[in-house]
Amino acid sequence: MRGARIEVTGIVQGVGFRPFVYRLAKKTGITGYVKNMGNSVEILAVGGGEEINDFLAGLERDAPPLARIDNVSVQPTDEKDLQAFKIVESSSAGGSGSVLPPDVCICETCLAEINDPSNPRYGYPFTVCVDCGARYTIIETVPYDRVNTSMTDFPMCSECKREYEDPVDRRFHAEPTCCPACGPSYHLYYGSKLVDVINPVEAAVGKLDEGR
Repeated sequence: MRGARIEVTGIVQGVGFRPFVYRLAKKTGITGYVKNMGNSVEILAVGGGEEINDFLAGLERDAPPLARIDNVSVQPTDEKDLQAFKIVESSSAGGSGSVLPPDVCICETCLAEINDPSNPRYGYPFTVCVDCGARYTIIETVPYDRVNTSMTDFPMCSECKREYEDPVDRRFHAEPTCCPACGPSYHLYYGSKLVDVINPVEAAVGKLDEGR
């Protein structure tokens, strides 16, 4: 088996890059792993020569729209077939010079969920997926993993965890994944008094319109 150790630098964390690499590896018949490093993404790709070439071509050609690839470094290596391709635990090595991902406005799919009364995330302002949501404002350190963000205080519920671990779900390895059952909440206070309302933002606008 032929192998390649690949380091990708740029905006490659918090933009759905690892899920993209995972799916690309499955599509091209590659085994190995992908993981976040301090300032890059590291990939071990193992397969035949044609499969490796297809994988490398797709890596830059089909990268997620929010990603920005600055450099791809490839080192050939001889490896045994690893049987599967996995997203593995991140490493903090190489943290200097990290490019942090920006916050991204809500996507149309998440917005549709927020506006759908039958959806569990109906009216939930912290709805995110791999294509949108807070990134820069929640990062405390790199690599970009949930434990290194302000979301570490909000353990995922079973349903969010299912989405996070499902390779075909758009929240696959989306670190800020949450819902009303497990994520942050927000409230409206009038002075020191908690105001019991369904939509705090809408109610706050109403108070301001009243001059209060």
